[in-house]
Amino acid sequence: MPDLTSARALAEQRAAESVSARFTRVMNASTSRFGVLTDPPLVALATALFLLAFLAAMGKDAGPSVVRPLGALVFLPIAIALVASVALRGARREVVAWLARQPFPVENLNAVLNGLGEALEVSFAGAVPDTAELNVALDKVHPDAFVTGGVEDARTLDIRIGVVDSKRNPAATNHQRYTRVRELVERVLVPLAERYPIESVRVK
Repeated sequence: MPDLTSARALAEQRAAESVSARFTRVMNASTSRFGVLTDPPLVALATALFLLAFLAAMGKDAGPSVVRPLGALVFLPIAIALVASVALRGARREVVAWLARQPFPVENLNAVLNGLGEALEVSFAGAVPDTAELNVALDKVHPDAFVTGGVEDARTLDIRIGVVDSKRNPAATNHQRYTRVRELVERVLVPLAERYPIESVRVK
């Protein structure tokens, strides 16, 4: 039991050291589908729309039953953003716990949390799996995720994450990338490591 406890503590320490000591708003938002609610451009847009509606109602001398609710709605997007930001403050703890549970290091997850990263570089301890076989497993996660290359002599394979950045809604794209990486690790790489031991996975 002491050995198991030590191994778990070591894994948690390694995981904690592999990500930023303090998460930014973007990093917190990337871990949740509700993170988009904290995105400043979207909050500003929603606030502006409610403000325009409020001013239009004032200009047309609408009654208090219309003006007051619209006035309250002007502050709603900001209130929702604040509540969501507070709720996501524990994101780092959850990310570290997830990293610690994996049977191999997942490095540079900071990139994914900041909306970056196009591929996973998987380093194997020995033999490298067949690309066609691996692509079948990756396709079950998403058709846009597949092996793009690697260096057989170095026992590495590159796997495309397969998330295209959105210019209109980057916050949602960030969460999609984070979710995709977790799915690729949990559904493909962890089972694969039982047959082909993995030394590390690195976002690149």
